[in-house]
Amino acid sequence: MRSAEWGLPRLGGERKPVVTVKSFAPPFVSSDAGALTACLVLRPSAAVDRLAPIKGEPSPIADRAQEQHAILVGTLRDHKVGVHELVSHTGSPTESLVADCAIVLPQGAVIARPSQIERRGEVAEIERYLSQLGIPIAGRIEAPGVLDGTDVALGPGRVYVGVPLAGAGLRPRSNELGRRQLEAIAAQQGMTVVELAVANDVPRLRDVFAVVGSDLVLAAPDRVDLAQVTGVRVVALPRGEEFAAGVLPVGERRVIANLRFRESIAIMRRAKIAVDAIDLWEFGKAGFGPFSLALAVKRG
Repeated sequence: MRSAEWGLPRLGGERKPVVTVKSFAPPFVSSDAGALTACLVLRPSAAVDRLAPIKGEPSPIADRAQEQHAILVGTLRDHKVGVHELVSHTGSPTESLVADCAIVLPQGAVIARPSQIERRGEVAEIERYLSQLGIPIAGRIEAPGVLDGTDVALGPGRVYVGVPLAGAGLRPRSNELGRRQLEAIAAQQGMTVVELAVANDVPRLRDVFAVVGSDLVLAAPDRVDLAQVTGVRVVALPRGEEFAAGVLPVGERRVIANLRFRESIAIMRRAKIAVDAIDLWEFGKAGFGPFSLALAVKRG
């Protein structure tokens, strides 16, 4: 074990006391349903109000987004999660969406190559923080490969990857080369890649699919093809609340969810999933669930 010192600024420039953070040992993340013990987050800047809203929604409001992000961090700490708050370095609207930048597997991290070119500077900073925590880099998605971290979900022994359907729609979040690179890295760690086709109006797999238990997933069956999802129970979410699947698992059948999706939260609870429902709708306006705001670095 080694340690690193982090002195992180508060809003307004005031600095927090320097703390010592111990590095972690493998296995790091074997499944999204494992008990979340450590994650990276980055407090949104005022630029978060420039996130493009999804159809039918107004633009996010920056001060509300910052308040909601702080509540998320507090909720994570209530669950005894070690939260490492990173320093803003670009002031971009997407900077707090740290889970797009990497996928942490059992033996190390895969550095993503986001479909948005302007986000690739964010990836370099996340890689640096991971190295400070002693998490080895198992591989990188290299050009011309493309892969967003939130187009990936982890189950026991499986790496689920969203595959865009052919035809008109959103810009693809991954391409064939990016997925094959991830497949090779995952195979070295004993994991199998399972590709799931997602509807063209879905920004990322994790919006409509989540592993919440060793034998349980949440999904919006109208938006993701579940034919390749075998050996697990599927809790289906209703039309109109498809993005309710974008939860942040904090343990076996325990999740943080956006409280806006009340019907889906009731369905989750009937399925014996413990739900902490908090207001994250400023991010939801742009199609981002709680999963986007925390990069899990240690589970189990």
